[in-house]
Amino acid sequence: MRSRGLTESEEIHMCTSPEIHHLVDIPIRIPEKKIMHRLGYKGRSAPVNHGVSEMIKEQEAQLDSLLHPAALYRIIDYQETNRHPVFAEAEKVALCICTIGEELENTSGALIRDNEMLKGFILDSFGSEAAEETAIQADRIIAQAARDMGLWPSKRFSAGYGIWDIREQAYVFSMLPAEEIGVRLTDTFMMVPRKSVSFRINFYLNREQTTRRFR
Repeated sequence: MRSRGLTESEEIHMCTSPEIHHLVDIPIRIPEKKIMHRLGYKGRSAPVNHGVSEMIKEQEAQLDSLLHPAALYRIIDYQETNRHPVFAEAEKVALCICTIGEELENTSGALIRDNEMLKGFILDSFGSEAAEETAIQADRIIAQAARDMGLWPSKRFSAGYGIWDIREQAYVFSMLPAEEIGVRLTDTFMMVPRKSVSFRINFYLNREQTTRRFR
């Protein structure tokens, strides 16, 4: 499944200002099997209700107008971090915020309020997958930036994972102009729109310091 009508030859556009990198026109491709999995169809042989299949196609047709994927990131030296233990041994750190915007979320919510529960859930599933795909695309670009610097990127980690407490979201947002892509942080450290992702990637001197796999 493909959104935004992008071809394989089209690339993500990067707009760079001092220190802050913006990613726009991010191609989002969502395999149908991922939506089916969210609906409970977890085996290849699982029979798919024709009505459900048509409903998925109906919601997919709206994605071009409902998805507005964007991301911004910043790469800083270790000395510029807040010295949290998760940054220990890193030469540099990339901080990133991604989103698909609020329009899909609002539309799926309206469907649910109108008792179109399955349609709303399917559209919400597309949104969750699209937000993750946006993060994957940003991760790929940041990892390549690390390699271009002669450094080795870690996997991406979000606040709330391990010892990096969810409250560290406030630090991420203090370092990035999230409002430029329409994202804000609540008092409970949740992001709005909900279909948003934030993360860090540590850049290390030695390959042995990272668990990321490289081809």
